Amino acid sequence: MVRQSSNARLRLYDARDDAAALLLIDLQKAVDDVELNGTHSNPVLDDRVDELLRCWRGGNGHIVHVRHFSHTPGSLYRSGHAGAEFKTSAMPLAGERIVTKHVESPFIGTDLDIWLRRHGIARLVVAGVSTGHAVSTAARHAHCLDFGVVVVADACASYAIDDLDGQPLTAEEVQRFSLALLGSHYARISSTQEVVQQF
Repeated sequence: MVRQSSNARLRLYDARDDAAALLLIDLQKAVDDVELNGTHSNPVLDDRVDELLRCWRGGNGHIVHVRHFSHTPGSLYRSGHAGAEFKTSAMPLAGERIVTKHVESPFIGTDLDIWLRRHGIARLVVAGVSTGHAVSTAARHAHCLDFGVVVVADACASYAIDDLDGQPLTAEEVQRFSLALLGSHYARISSTQEVVQQF
């Protein structure tokens, strides 16, 4: 079921037009490092991302690939490390925009906002990893910048964490809560099927 926030202005049938962009967040090889992260919540993540990309590449909308390059010594996300490379399912094609960030938000220290506005983009469809961190930060920041936002739930993933009392929250619990929080105010929550079926 699609959940609509009070002020998101993106209609699904607008998604692939010239004023829309597919924003893929941190789909890099390090996200599959179980030793580093544990197992994420979405075993079909690659399939859903591939489906979104095939759909988008058949339309007129823009595709933006956001990658994280860490400045932390030893990080799998540091530039030049294999973990920082794009996943096969999310490999950019020629002409697709690549944005490199060094903090959670892709709008900090980059020209993403300027580039989107220069290309007349007013609506963003967001997917990637992890839902409660970089995806949520991107969606919230975009909302604050007055973009219409859709988050594609089954093309995102979360990892298990402990709460403030040290009690474990499963990756699936983190995913559900993160999506519920985003959908309550910042974004429309949809699925790959719902997005693709509009076209």
